[in-house]
Amino acid sequence: MVSFIKPYRQDPFVGHLATPITTSAFTRAYLKVLPAYRPGLTPLSRGAEIGFTHGYFLIGPFYTYGPLRSAEFSLTSLAAGLLAAITLLLILTVGLSIYGQVTYDVYDNALIVKLVRQMVGSEKTQELPQIKGTSELDTILGWQKFSEGFFSGGLIGSIVAAIGIALYSTYL
Repeated sequence: MVSFIKPYRQDPFVGHLATPITTSAFTRAYLKVLPAYRPGLTPLSRGAEIGFTHGYFLIGPFYTYGPLRSAEFSLTSLAAGLLAAITLLLILTVGLSIYGQVTYDVYDNALIVKLVRQMVGSEKTQELPQIKGTSELDTILGWQKFSEGFFSGGLIGSIVAAIGIALYSTYL
């Protein structure tokens, strides 16, 4: 029997197994369409799209399984679900901001750059290696824009889902 699961690029030390699912053209095409990997998006629009999706789907479990659930439609349970979803979005946004601050502050810290330029001298600053990210999201400013977009998109997504639940429950 032929083994379909092999080390990725025939290197067993990579830590990834190449399966027919993970290496198929369909999987690569699907991942290229997702907003996290789609080229040409700004960090703000990337975060807004991801946040809208999260906000839209977060309200459902809180409304359906929350402590104020009822068999019939209740505006109180919908408001509690909306508030819980927004609170979770706020917690996730704080986590995204902390991640971006910790990860990218090392490279964008202006104080370190100023101190190095003072110690080395202004005539040798062109010789210093310039650390640049591969995309806009690889900077602290890009990550802050991503976090802003995530929260605003999540807030809009939660409100749209709440309005949809209210209209669906009222008119059916």
